[in-house]
Amino acid sequence: MNTQRLCFIVSFLLLTNLAKGQQVPANSLNLKEKWQITGALLDSITRQAVPFASVALLSETGAIVAGQTTTEAGHFTFAGLDIGIYGVQITYVGYQPRTLTGLSITASQPRRDLGSLLLRSESRQLNEVRVSAQKALIEEKPDRLVYNAGSDITNKGGTAVDVLRKAPMLTVDVSGNVQIRGSSSIKVLLNGRPSGLLARNLSEALRMIPANTIQSVEVITSPAARYDAEGAGGVINIITKKQLKGSNGSLDVTAGNYVQSLGGSYGFKREKFGLTFSGNTNAEREKSIVEVTRTSLVNGQPVGELFQRTRADNIHPGWFSDLSMEYAFDTLNRINLSISSWGGAWPNSNTGYYRFRNADNQVTQEYNQVVDQQNPFGNIEWNLGYTRTFRKPKQELSILGQYSYTFDNSRYTSDQISLTNQLLYRETSTNRSHNPQWTWQIDYVHPFSRNAQQVFEVGAKMVRRDVRSLYDVYTSEPEEVARLSLSVDRSNTFTYDQQVAAGYASLKLANRTFWTLQLGTRLENTSMSGQFIHTISPFRVQFNNFIPSIILAKQLTERQSVKVTYTQRISRPMIWDLNPYVNASDPKNRMAGNPQLRPELAHLAEISYSLTTLKGTYLNLALYRRQTANSIEDIRTVDTSGVSLTTRQNVARNARTGLNVNAAGQLGRNWKINGGGEFYYANFSSPALQVQNSGWLWQLTLNLAYQLPRQYAVQANGIYSTGWVLLQGKNSAWYDYSLAVRKEFWDKKASLTLGVNNPFTYPFRQQNDSQSSTFRSHTANHYFTRSVKLTFSWQFGQVRTEPDEPVRKITNDDARSK
Repeated sequence: MNTQRLCFIVSFLLLTNLAKGQQVPANSLNLKEKWQITGALLDSITRQAVPFASVALLSETGAIVAGQTTTEAGHFTFAGLDIGIYGVQITYVGYQPRTLTGLSITASQPRRDLGSLLLRSESRQLNEVRVSAQKALIEEKPDRLVYNAGSDITNKGGTAVDVLRKAPMLTVDVSGNVQIRGSSSIKVLLNGRPSGLLARNLSEALRMIPANTIQSVEVITSPAARYDAEGAGGVINIITKKQLKGSNGSLDVTAGNYVQSLGGSYGFKREKFGLTFSGNTNAEREKSIVEVTRTSLVNGQPVGELFQRTRADNIHPGWFSDLSMEYAFDTLNRINLSISSWGGAWPNSNTGYYRFRNADNQVTQEYNQVVDQQNPFGNIEWNLGYTRTFRKPKQELSILGQYSYTFDNSRYTSDQISLTNQLLYRETSTNRSHNPQWTWQIDYVHPFSRNAQQVFEVGAKMVRRDVRSLYDVYTSEPEEVARLSLSVDRSNTFTYDQQVAAGYASLKLANRTFWTLQLGTRLENTSMSGQFIHTISPFRVQFNNFIPSIILAKQLTERQSVKVTYTQRISRPMIWDLNPYVNASDPKNRMAGNPQLRPELAHLAEISYSLTTLKGTYLNLALYRRQTANSIEDIRTVDTSGVSLTTRQNVARNARTGLNVNAAGQLGRNWKINGGGEFYYANFSSPALQVQNSGWLWQLTLNLAYQLPRQYAVQANGIYSTGWVLLQGKNSAWYDYSLAVRKEFWDKKASLTLGVNNPFTYPFRQQNDSQSSTFRSHTANHYFTRSVKLTFSWQFGQVRTEPDEPVRKITNDDARSK
């Protein structure tokens, strides 16, 4: 622990010294730090700030001296100027350009504050949709890193899993499991709001979202107070492509050996009303072979050994649709309504061979097994929101409501068959569940100044969930295998209610020396209760969480900044964690929920430094520490017959200290490159289980893009990870790589993209070694991921370049994704 603290302090001092080394010398600051031109850009109608606009500093002759983009609050500052006469030129897509001249800097007037500059929107009718420039793949905003997936052609024809695999600070393994800095306790939002699709099972849900529809991915490692406190690792916000002004649409068709999809969208927007419909249907194939060798232990001595080999080859169909409408009564009042639905199936059928030897190395069980497991599910969700803006920039009131209904039905049939093809045992089970959910939310933002440098936010929220799960298990009798009888002790009806009431307040302060301090606090009250029809005792739990958040940032120079953050995050157990239903589709490897689970609380601290050079090269360094005292971990126990049971328990302390590096730049005129890495130390300890596991690990990602003549483009990306540490084991290294070639035609309105994934790997092998006082196990996973796909994309219609108003919707960050 002392060593980790020392590493943290040393790294902090190194970063601080680096920041100081990059500043302008003190004697220069004494002469010129007050010689500056400042201002802020506002929309002439809404009085909202205009962020990321281009501002150029002009000499007296009109030549460009320097350039920058406005901050999120619309501010710009040119500092360290010489005495003279300057001009300012402002340009931004969707607004009329504006130029100011004759701005004098003298010894008696060293500072020119231009105040709030109003920009008028520009309406121009275009004949077709065009894209004239692409954003950088990685961008930094005040509280997040953004991966612009729309600029990455290797995503064509893939799913959200492929997109998140390339986002900074995220790890997505071969099975699609997502982590932020090693934590799978995260909250994933879709366009800033929760989704029943993503809350159900994240790895499965991400495969239902086509990559073609994703514009960007925002990674928020230190969420502010306005975000729900759920998600120990942080928040991921997936932003889909927006409907543009005018009437337009898109069509995407993908064909491949492992994925097929058909999707599109169409919509129109006028001055006051807009409507958009989008839909997609897809099918993805998943093929794998898993071999497990597991030894049962009693007092450290082997008492039996299980060997199993299972093969799976499943097609996972899915679909989703979304209808969104918005209406602006005037420039200050608007409402939005959206209706979304999705559904599909995620079968997990497989065949296997099982052999169990006793302590004398004699085979006591040997059989084949056939499992037919289906999991149909669906969801429908309504969102209604009202937003009132005011003349003062950033002042806003929003009232939001959401209702969603999810059904999730699973069933399986498991047959044990002798090597002579005789039925030995049969088991069937059904688990029918539904989850209606209501959410209400109100938020108010009040700036104390017109430049929005001092902002106060306050809000309240209420979430109500009612979940019901009915599960039955039928097993065969030894004397009559074909006859099934209800297993009363494994069948039940579980009713679960959860209510979360929350309130928050946040204050943001900024000064003219480029210091920004944001202080926030959030108070959440959670009430959970569960009841069973028989056998299991009911439970009721209520707790309060006081969640502070602190963000301190300093703009060192025009192109350098440093930031320090601290917050806390909680992870509440959800229905799938608490439900004691035992899934025994594989009788030797059972899984069950734990109604005794309690929330976990994590502490997160981070210091980061970012630099952008004159040529546009970007670098971000982030040193972080996350610590959880009562972390929820998967715990496996194995009995003497070789049967394992996996449940989740609050039995461990989880700590992780690491360094993230992310960089992006351009090599020459046509080459673009970006990538990142993470080097970290993970430590798990459980005094209750007398288990401790730790290790140093790292991973690297790299993306390359090259623009060829005649509208051809090539892009490649890859990731390599040394694996990860778990409480009871460790996974071996893994990697993933892809290559894509795109050809644009029809005046860039259409394209064909050919992509290949892991062309030289068949299959990909990954191993896991785990152990405890009751077992030691070795697992060899064989994943078949070599694939090829061809995607046709077409954009059609007309568009007017006018700025869009943001649409406010419910964000249930508290519903944690698995």
